[in-house]
Amino acid sequence: MIIKKLFFTLIFLHISTQFAQAEDITERRIGSCVIMPKTNCAGADLRNADLRHAKLGNANLAGADLRGANLVRADLRHANLKGADLRGANLESVQAWAAFLQGAKLNKANLRGGGFEFARLSGAKLIDADLRAANFEMAWFAKADLTRANLTNANVQEAKFYDANFKDAVMDGVFKRYAIFQGAYMEGCELCPHDW
Repeated sequence: MIIKKLFFTLIFLHISTQFAQAEDITERRIGSCVIMPKTNCAGADLRNADLRHAKLGNANLAGADLRGANLVRADLRHANLKGADLRGANLESVQAWAAFLQGAKLNKANLRGGGFEFARLSGAKLIDADLRAANFEMAWFAKADLTRANLTNANVQEAKFYDANFKDAVMDGVFKRYAIFQGAYMEGCELCPHDW
């Protein structure tokens, strides 16, 4: 009987905690942009914004100015960041599964340990970007510029790098099984798969 009461008490506490956490969510605004899933902040000025742990899944941030923004551990799954300016932004451990980053500027951005599985990065600029230990499984990088990017220990399994630029990039320890590098430029690239 005591065990049964203890069990139900624990269940009640767990459910109460979940509801309390759900109700604790308050609306956050940065300028006219509401920070929440599915928000429409296309073209928003979010320079240097603190967006750590922000829930922005399915958000429209196309063309947004996110230079220097802190997006550590943010949820950007399925988010539209086409043409967004993320130069110098911190996207460490971000969840960007199937995010749309075509034409995005990610120069000198920190993407360490981020989850970019199935992301679209065609035409993206990743010059001097830190991509160490990031997961880009099945991501698209057609015509992306990865000049001097550091991909040490990244996962690019089945990623598509058609006509991408890897000039002076570092690919030490990269897991690249079934990745496609057709037409990729690799001059000066450290440990690039010249025998693919």
